[in-house]
Amino acid sequence: MTPENRVPTKEKLAFGLGDFAINIAYTTINFWLVFFLTDVAGLKAGIAGAIYLVARIWGGLGDYMMGMISDRTSSRFGRRRVFLLYGAVPLGLTFFVIWHVPFRSSALLTTYYFVTIIVFTTCFSLVSMPYNAMMPEISQDYDERINISGYKTAMAFLGNLVSAVAVALIIDVVFGGKSHYRTSFPVVGAIFGCVIAVCLLVTFSGTRSRVRYVIEKGVGIFRSIPPTLKSMFGIHEFRTVLGLFVLCLTGIDIISAIFIYFIKHVVEVPDSYTYILMGLPLVAAVAAAPLWVYLGGKLGKRRAYIGAMTYFCLILLMSLVVPRGSVPLLVVLAIMAGVGISASQLIPFSIVPDVAEVDEYETGKRREGALYGIIMVSYKLVSGLGVAFASLMLSLSGYDSAHVTQSATTTLTLRLLLGVLPGMFFVASILFARRLTIDREGFAEICRVLEERRGAACE
Repeated sequence: MTPENRVPTKEKLAFGLGDFAINIAYTTINFWLVFFLTDVAGLKAGIAGAIYLVARIWGGLGDYMMGMISDRTSSRFGRRRVFLLYGAVPLGLTFFVIWHVPFRSSALLTTYYFVTIIVFTTCFSLVSMPYNAMMPEISQDYDERINISGYKTAMAFLGNLVSAVAVALIIDVVFGGKSHYRTSFPVVGAIFGCVIAVCLLVTFSGTRSRVRYVIEKGVGIFRSIPPTLKSMFGIHEFRTVLGLFVLCLTGIDIISAIFIYFIKHVVEVPDSYTYILMGLPLVAAVAAAPLWVYLGGKLGKRRAYIGAMTYFCLILLMSLVVPRGSVPLLVVLAIMAGVGISASQLIPFSIVPDVAEVDEYETGKRREGALYGIIMVSYKLVSGLGVAFASLMLSLSGYDSAHVTQSATTTLTLRLLLGVLPGMFFVASILFARRLTIDREGFAEICRVLEERRGAACE
């Protein structure tokens, strides 16, 4: 590793704090939004799924545009970091606004949540896309990137853990459960909103770019979209990583949306234990992150990913047979699932940055923003459809938020939505992973050629 690619530990931690904040916002929405809309605001599951889908589509489009904009941004704070500075506080504020029930009318509430979620996702794209596109600029070393990804993923999982455990702890233990949800959820929004803003500002102040780049000028953003899409999809590695990433993360989002229903209405875990069951998979995921960093370096990212997702699919199938009231068995399965969740986050996010160098090698341009933008808009569209489908199936099964014990049809539907549907996405992602061609040696050669080109351009 060359000195310029070595990243100090404190900078890795500062960078990771950005994902801590982003995942508090993102995962709280994933875990709790549909549940909040059905069990607190009183909307039908199908409407809740539609709101989630609209948020995903709008957020995906915003991600793509922000990726393109950040590629063309020039400021004294660099291409990406400037958006963290100006977007941190608005993101925290809009997150707070979501968790209120200001009207009694279902029509007014539906309109309110459509508007607020669109404003929130706009602010989220303003921050999250430039943040994610920063990683290829922090280091260009193959192994250092998986190490940075380890810090990033560990902090992301801590954000996930806070989102799952702290929310459940506040709403079910501190405030006493469902009868106080309309008070407890706004409290969650206020606390988390402050944390989100502060952490993003720390990331802004504690990181720097190590890549020389040239701002692309003379071509408008909208005019550049068709040629950008054509050239990106013409790269084999991009198509492969896109498929792997989108399918993997969609499976995770379906698990996130369904798991709270599963533990409350299938296994019927008491409210006082909900926060424990929500947190266990994420604690295990944080603990397993070093394992996947090691295996990714030892076996290569492709083989480590295929093995991890195969294991994860087998664990998910066990949710088909967990008996009602069997909390100890659910605890064991939650911990085992957390190991798979760890790999599903760490490995794909460590692979995506490698495509930036392949793209520059093929086209001569650094387009991290466009790269992440296309990936995120694709992911959010597919994820939104996946969660909306799951919500629709839940609604059609006869789910009634007023009751803890659901019908046999609803219970079976929840088991299938958790045990089978995400696994189908993971299996499809494995097929893409088998086609990966980027390895350590090939990546090193690409970086060597790129350094020669940059050196010649500076002479």
